[in-house]
Amino acid sequence: MLVIWNQGNPATMLSLKNINMYTIIFIICYAIGYGAYYSTADMPIPMVADCSDYETYRSGNYVPGIMGTLFSLVDKLVSSLGSTIVGLAVMLIGIETLPDTKTPYLPGMKWVVIVLFCILPMIAWILTQYAMHRYSLSGERMKEIQSVNAVRKHAMNEGMSMEEAMHKWQTIEDVPKEFRQN
Repeated sequence: MLVIWNQGNPATMLSLKNINMYTIIFIICYAIGYGAYYSTADMPIPMVADCSDYETYRSGNYVPGIMGTLFSLVDKLVSSLGSTIVGLAVMLIGIETLPDTKTPYLPGMKWVVIVLFCILPMIAWILTQYAMHRYSLSGERMKEIQSVNAVRKHAMNEGMSMEEAMHKWQTIEDVPKEFRQN
């Protein structure tokens, strides 16, 4: 919809005062696009807990605080880059301050909007999907890890050392039935 938009053409004017077909289709496309985005935006959050459980399984170290902090740090770093990217993009077309409602339309502004509003998020979504596709901690694998962690925790509460518990229970086959996750 942004590609066919033309400055000054009433048929492609986006307006809520004079609603036209362009405005209706734009709103529908926008709702579908961001609806799809927000339906998956929080998917990485449970992955933080999975990684924490996996680290406990792998090393015996209980690190949910570190995992949550790392996730938060990366999230904030990426979010803070947004203004920098917008600033650099508008600087390339000759605007010296961040645009607002009083900024006049300049040639190249349309393509900056298309790249920043559509292309970059699409690339980010594709990279996210690729990373999630390669994520090896499936639901079944997490049940195994949680079962091993549960039996180790029980044994340590009974007085066994962490090293002994980690050596004794390494795979799901080593775990007694009462500790296995369904």
